Amino acid sequence: MKGNKGFKFINLVIIFICISAFLAMIPTTINLFVKGAGVFTSYMHKGQFAIEDEFYKSRAFDNNLMSYLTSIASGSVEKEDKNSSDEDANDTKERRIYSREELKQISNLNYFIINKDTDEIYTNTDSKTSKEFKNKYKGECDVIISSKGHNVGYSKTFNNNEYKDSNVNDELGPVMQLKNGEIYMSIPENFERDSGVYDRIYETKSNFNREVVFVQIISATLAFSLVLGIICTFLYKRSKAELFDKDSFWLKLSKFIPLELYIVGLICAVVFVIQSIDYYYDLVSSFTFSFLGIGFICTVLYIFNKQVNSYDNKLDFFKTTFVYRVFNFSKKILVKTSKLTRSMPLSKRIVGLTIVCIIANLFLMIIAMDSYNFFVVIISSILTIGGLSYYILKKLWYLSYIMDGTQRIKNGDIHHKLKLIGEDNFTTLADNINNIRDGLDKAIDNQLKSERMKSELITNVSHDLKTPLTSIINYVELIKKEESISPEYLKDYVNVLDSKSKRLKILIEDLFEASKASSGNIELNMEKIDLTQLLRQSIGEMEEKLSEANLDLKINIPEAKTYVKADGRRLYRVLENLLINISKYSLPNTRVYIDIIEEDDKVKLTMKNISSYELNFDPEEIMERFKRADDSRNTEGSGLGLAIARDLVNLQGGTFSIDIDGDLFKSIVEFDIMR
Repeated sequence: MKGNKGFKFINLVIIFICISAFLAMIPTTINLFVKGAGVFTSYMHKGQFAIEDEFYKSRAFDNNLMSYLTSIASGSVEKEDKNSSDEDANDTKERRIYSREELKQISNLNYFIINKDTDEIYTNTDSKTSKEFKNKYKGECDVIISSKGHNVGYSKTFNNNEYKDSNVNDELGPVMQLKNGEIYMSIPENFERDSGVYDRIYETKSNFNREVVFVQIISATLAFSLVLGIICTFLYKRSKAELFDKDSFWLKLSKFIPLELYIVGLICAVVFVIQSIDYYYDLVSSFTFSFLGIGFICTVLYIFNKQVNSYDNKLDFFKTTFVYRVFNFSKKILVKTSKLTRSMPLSKRIVGLTIVCIIANLFLMIIAMDSYNFFVVIISSILTIGGLSYYILKKLWYLSYIMDGTQRIKNGDIHHKLKLIGEDNFTTLADNINNIRDGLDKAIDNQLKSERMKSELITNVSHDLKTPLTSIINYVELIKKEESISPEYLKDYVNVLDSKSKRLKILIEDLFEASKASSGNIELNMEKIDLTQLLRQSIGEMEEKLSEANLDLKINIPEAKTYVKADGRRLYRVLENLLINISKYSLPNTRVYIDIIEEDDKVKLTMKNISSYELNFDPEEIMERFKRADDSRNTEGSGLGLAIARDLVNLQGGTFSIDIDGDLFKSIVEFDIMR
């Protein structure tokens, strides 16, 4: 097993080497272009992007060396302009001196330079004319550069072949100092560098030869690394051995490396590779630096991948990051601090926070004043005040939110639940209010359930009592029809029995209807009803009882019809109950006021009477079932009339209310007007 691991590890190392060598060619190739790509064929020959092994056909010669030689050769005989300023004249003199000094350093070059405008000649030979120079000096490569006006021509002869271009303005024009002149240069065969003297021609050719050899070696290495990498990858995949299992020492050790360190390492390696693409690095150095940088990147990515895959939940890897560790540590500190300050009153917390902010600001002010950086003081003050204000406003907003929610619950929205934000006194308050709301909600549900059960019980009992009561009433009627009832006082007993049984029947019917009305278990036939007409009809049918009570009716009803949407039969029962209530409990020989008033989209029916009993109760209390104004219960009645009226009005979409002012009893029924 260990042997398999070792073999697989060797394959992995070889794969990394092959990948690094292959990818290192990218920055190396870029560096070739950055340095001018001297190993490529020059503009004077076809196939400009081919690798060239002939120095005199390469860009190293035509683009690099000849540009330099043309510049210093033409500058050595540059004409001084008489109309130029003293500064320009001095610059021209300095260029002439510099150019001639540079030409003297080149020992492997014979040159003959002539400025045809001034007939000035500069040469390192004994030739007097250009023709004499051409005939006398035949080297490995002979060059002629001519200029006339803005046109520059270039020709070179080597290996008995002549190459010429009559227009090289783009290539040599920018460095040509002569407007009308000729430059003749001859490079001897098999030249060598003079000891102790820098020779530009020798160095350029030597660098070219090294780069050609390097490119050839790299090309072969690239092909070899590609083939070897494929073979090693195949062997690596085929091996069943696991280099780093979850329990391996190296993998456990790698878990201590935070993600940020991987990122920093990769960034440094990428920068290192990019820096290798530099003009001052030769191709060997560029390739070496790129190879090492890419190898490091491959190693880091491999370790990173193994570390991530060692986690069952890949997100757990982020728990190893330095940021997460700092955040987790800070979170623990904040949680502990929060627990300590949770029970602290808000005022003390704000005072404590203010003191901390002031101390921090003073500290920053001392540092800033020492360095005269008052901008830091201003920014820190703004941030401190802003942060403290934000904290206070946030707490006040939450308090306002709790107060609004409490108001909603108070107004009847018992299902409204407050959100719990944070962990402080306000959160505890909101939680307590929610618990109270839940308890209130449960109590209301129980109350509604109890009322519903009570209504159902009353309904069932009323229904069960009606059958035997009906039998009693029927038998009483039969007894009353008997003519021979003796002794005579039995007839009085029968009359009392008849009266009480009928009153009991009315009571049960009222109870039955009150139960249905309070539970809403009534079918309504809602239609367009003329309230004024229905009121007149009710008063007409109750006129006898009202007259017996010696009451004077004062009716204020509009002539026009007033329509409301209601159930005619149920609304009539409401009016009947109110009028019966007036006839029973009004003080005799008093006035009763009945008004119908239209206000905006509402119609209000008001009945006012003077009570014959002391009204020492609340208006809401009198509308409860079985509650009567006559506490002695000397008058007939079930105490259900107003309760039935209220429930029936509410079921039809109206409102019913009672107002008491001394002995004045006022009942108010209100509906929406139906146009």
